[in-house]
Parts: sequence; structure tokens; C-alpha cells
Amino acid sequence: MYLLSGNSPSVFLVRLLALLGLWLATYACVPPGEEVYAGVVVDLNDATSRRIYDHQNARQSDSLLYYLSAGNPSYRYLAARAFGSFPEVAPLAIDSLQTLLGDRNELVRSAAAYALGQGGGPEIATQLAAAFDTSGMLRDYNAALLAAVGKTGDSSVLLQVANIKTYTARDTALNAGQAWSLFYFARRGLQTPAGDSLLVKWLLNPQTPPRVRQPAAFYLHRFAIPNAARWENELREALRTETDPNVLMAIVRTLGRSKVPAARVALLRTLRSAADWRVRNEIILSLAGFDYASIREPVVETLRDAHPLVRRTAAEFLLANGTEADATFYHQLARDSSQADISHVLSAAANRHLALYLTDYRGRINYDLQRAYANTNDVVQRADILRALGEFPWNYRTIYELYQQTNQAPVRTAAALALRGISSRKDFDEFFRGSARRVRLDLSVYFREMIQSRAVGPAFYAAEALEEQGAIYRPLYLELDWLRASLDAFELPRDIETYRAVDAARAALAGEPAPEPYTAGAPAKAIDWGLLGADAGREVVFRTSAGRIVIKLWPDVAPATVSSFLELVKAGYYDGKIFHRVVPNFVAQGGGPIGDGFGSEAFSLRTEVPGVRWDRPGLIGMASAGKDTEGVQFFFTHRPTPHLNDNYTSFGEVIEGQAVVDALTQGAKIESIQLR
Repeated sequence: MYLLSGNSPSVFLVRLLALLGLWLATYACVPPGEEVYAGVVVDLNDATSRRIYDHQNARQSDSLLYYLSAGNPSYRYLAARAFGSFPEVAPLAIDSLQTLLGDRNELVRSAAAYALGQGGGPEIATQLAAAFDTSGMLRDYNAALLAAVGKTGDSSVLLQVANIKTYTARDTALNAGQAWSLFYFARRGLQTPAGDSLLVKWLLNPQTPPRVRQPAAFYLHRFAIPNAARWENELREALRTETDPNVLMAIVRTLGRSKVPAARVALLRTLRSAADWRVRNEIILSLAGFDYASIREPVVETLRDAHPLVRRTAAEFLLANGTEADATFYHQLARDSSQADISHVLSAAANRHLALYLTDYRGRINYDLQRAYANTNDVVQRADILRALGEFPWNYRTIYELYQQTNQAPVRTAAALALRGISSRKDFDEFFRGSARRVRLDLSVYFREMIQSRAVGPAFYAAEALEEQGAIYRPLYLELDWLRASLDAFELPRDIETYRAVDAARAALAGEPAPEPYTAGAPAKAIDWGLLGADAGREVVFRTSAGRIVIKLWPDVAPATVSSFLELVKAGYYDGKIFHRVVPNFVAQGGGPIGDGFGSEAFSLRTEVPGVRWDRPGLIGMASAGKDTEGVQFFFTHRPTPHLNDNYTSFGEVIEGQAVVDALTQGAKIESIQLR
């Protein structure tokens, strides 16, 4: 059972004492049999609450409407919140939710505001603005309205929000609401100088309450602001004195975008001294805006960083930003490195940047890569090697041969991705010259075979290649019946991501407009309330090749997801699976059935986003290909990821072992998951 309140316990107690006398005075006036409700309580053992969750899970809008007018505020709250998870909110529901903006319970009002922000447009922003509580008593509700306005308003509304001057420094909830509103506007591509300046001011002031300063930091980390150099001196000073890693990461990104030489010096100094690996990682990423020669040595030094993800980011930096003059140096670094997690990325950098006339060097690079491939069965290393081979397009036949010779799903998918990269090169015709048509013909045969194989990973990337270059590949296929037959062979909803890609390829080759993403329409996996009642309160222990991670599940936030996860855990489904995708200072993702990021099982889950923000590290969420497509894959976060707010299901948090989460690398194994 969960008592929900937007206030601190002390404030709640004061209000409770103040209201107690009034309640005693009015209790005698309550007719016999009429129930009195004290507030919002989420009780997963309550039959009506379960029914509301079930309606949410089944996307039964009409059934939920009934509870928006229930006498019990807990039911009104749950029903209003439920609409926030719907891909679309029906007009009738929007009308009823607008009525709840005047509800006598602040939490119900806030839930209605959230749901309207999820499902409305500019016209809803006007209604939300008109619903502000002018008494000043419902500040958390007004903050929720501001956030919802940021998701729905247009540029004129943005100007109004950015220029609010009536909030004082003590108005923490309202200032936080304003900050989140500006964040959501920017997430939709809407920014204004007034909003940028306000958020920089809040970020740079250590006295700003964390509830306000954190969304300001998230904004400046995520979004570029014009004229960042204007605050360069203050940002450099803050970089020297700040201790909050979220604020530091925002400062780092903003300084990097300023491209001021003094900012580069400050960033490089902090790169050497920062204790938090995430800050070091962000500094490397921020250096991309500076002259390569001025940052080359520090980046190369970071290839020896103690943290594997920082090393990887440094190697990826050289791949993305390296120079032709340094290509042979990257090859030597690859040969000298004892770290398999970066050596093949460095070989990729050498292959990408090496001048075409250095044929002897090219031969050595590709010989080293093919020998390394033959000497390992590790799927992660093999995938990195195929990627490196793909940086020299003439390796396309070698890549396809290696694809044919292996039955390792992650390796076959990596080969398809490498071939897609070659196909999509802007300089394809210039590179292959007189052989361009012959190479296209070869690739068209490869891509057709991959799609017809029904292997979801290779088929996905082959389809993407054909869709991206539809007009070029169109003359190479005399008919498209094979594509239609391939579509029929995929199992839905399990293969929906690949199905959509192949359908888009079919349309591109046929010269048709891009199709609407196909929705499988399968019923959602039902919530197992018995399983939740027995096990949802227990801790979940991951034993991985990197160490132990303990999480606490959130059944009140995402009961369908928690129910499915518990069922899979108890069946041992995840034992032996790997983390197939690790993005440094973002996520570690795993749990897929074949280890390449594709595939699921014969069910789908509904997206559950009741307004819980991704505002801290160590949350566990569900991977998806869009709303209501979740299945078995999950991810842990390294840092706050608020750009995921309201779109990705979060269903628990790490309570022990965040350092282990941070140490996970691609290919790390899930040895077991158990309940305790």
C-alpha cells in the first residue's frame, strides 16, 4: 500500500492537524452509509484498483471513463493517471480529464494535467493555462500544469512560460515546474533565449534548490544554447568548484559547445582530475567541437583510462573525429593495445581514415582484422571486427562470406549492419567508380537473401539499406513477391520491429509512400495479480559476470511489466542471456533471446508511464520499438535520462550495485536472476 503526497511529512502533519477539527465538526453532518475518503491511497490488493489497472492494460478507454467520476479520489487518481500511458487519448476522455482539473484533490488534478499533457496539442495548452490555481495553495498541481504545457504549447506559449517573473526564490515547486516546462518545450525543438538564460542562471547558482537545479542541468546537458560563450567565465569557475555530477556534466557539455579555447583548457584539466567516470566520458564527447590537434594527446592518453567505458568512448572519438594523417598511428595503437574492447575500434579508425594510396598499410590492417576474427569465437569481438572491416568498402564480399560461415546471431547481425553502412555511404559511386553498379547488384542479392532468411537482425538492416536507397535498388528487382512472402513469414508481435522495416523497404522499392508503422493489434499480456501479491515486494538479485546488482521493483508504477518480469525471472528465462548493448554514460541493455538486440517472445506489453521521471541513475526500464511494443529486453541507466520521460516504462531501481551496472560492458553475461 502506498500513501501518495506531494508534501513533506511535517507539512502534511500540520495540515492534518488543522483539518482534523474541521473534519470532526462536519462528520456529524455526513449521512449514514456515505463513505468519507481521506486522500489518495494506491492499494494493489484492492479489487477496484486492480480493475482500473486492468482497463489501462487493455487500453479500455470507455471503462476507465467511469472511474474519473468515482467518489473515491484514489480511483479518480488511478483512472486519470492511466490515460497518460495511452498512445492516444480519445476526445471524450480529454473532456472528462479537463473537468478533473477542478477536482478537490490536488493529486487527482495533477494526474489529469499529466494525462492531458501526454495526449493533447496546442489547444489543450490553452485549457491547461486557464486551469492554474490562482489561490497559490496548490503549487505542486500548478507545477504539473507547467510541465504539461511544455509538452503541448506552441512557440507563443513558450515565450510566456520563459518570461514568468512572478515566482520568487522560495517558490520551489513553481520554479521546478517552469524548468521542466522549458525542458519539454526544448524536447520538441522549441527554445527561446529567455528560457536559456533563466536555466543557466539556476544552474550556476549553488543555492538553487536541487528540485530546480536538476532539470536546469538536464536541459543544458541535452540541448545546445546559442551564444554559450557568453557564460564561459562563470561556467569555467563552476567546473572547478562544483561537486554534483549532474551539474558537472551539464557544464561540460555547455563549455564544449562554446568552442572557446579557454573552455578547452578547463575541460582538459578536469579530464585529468575528475573522479567520476561519467564526467570524464562527457568531457571526451564535448571535445568534438575543438581543433583535433589541440585535443589529440589527451584523448589518446584516455585510451588507458581505468574505466572500460571511458576507454571505449575515447576510441570511438578517434573513429568519429580522427584524421588521415593519424591513420597509421591508430593502426599502431590497435596493435599495441592489450584491451580487446578498444583495439578493433582503433582498427576501424585506421581503416576509415587511411588514404587510399597506402595500399600496403591497408593490406596489413585487413589482414590483422581477419586473423583476429579467425582466432576468437567471442561474438562482441567478432562484431567489432566486422564493423572495422566495413570501414573499407571493398571488404563487402569478405563481410558477406563471414556472414555465411557463422551461425552466431550477433555476428550475422553485425555483418548485415556493416553491409548496410557500405550501401548507405554518400560517396558510394565516387568510391567504387566504374564498379558501382556491379557492387550494388551484389548487395541487392545479399540483402534479399538476408530478408528471406527471416533472421530478424540481418533482415532488419538489409531492409533499412533497401529503404534508404529505394530508387537505386528498384531497377535491380524485377518483382517484389519475395518481399510480400517474407512479410507473411514474420511472427507478430514478436518480430514487429523487423516487420516494420521490411514493409518500409517494400514500399520504397515499389515507389509507394512510406507506410504507417504496423501495429500488431495483439492483446496485451494480462497482469498476474497472484504473482504480484506473492513476489512484487521482494528484492531481485542479478548475478552477472561483472558482479551483483540488487533492484527494487515498482509494482504500483508498472504492474503489467513487473508481473511479466517476475514470471520470466521465476522461469529462469534470463539466465545465460547477455547485455548486448552498452552506451557509455547512458544505458546497459540486455535480456534479448538471441543476443543481438532483436527478437522477443510471443507476447507484447503495454507501455506504462504514469509520470515517474527518469531523473536519477540506476533505473531499470523496458526497451521498445514504440508505444506498446515492449517485450523481454530491459536496460539499466548510468545517469539521469529525462529525455526518456513519458515514453519508456520504468519499473524499478537499483538499490545495491550501481558500480556494477556502470562496469557492465557489451557481452557481459547474466548468470542468474533470483528473488530474495
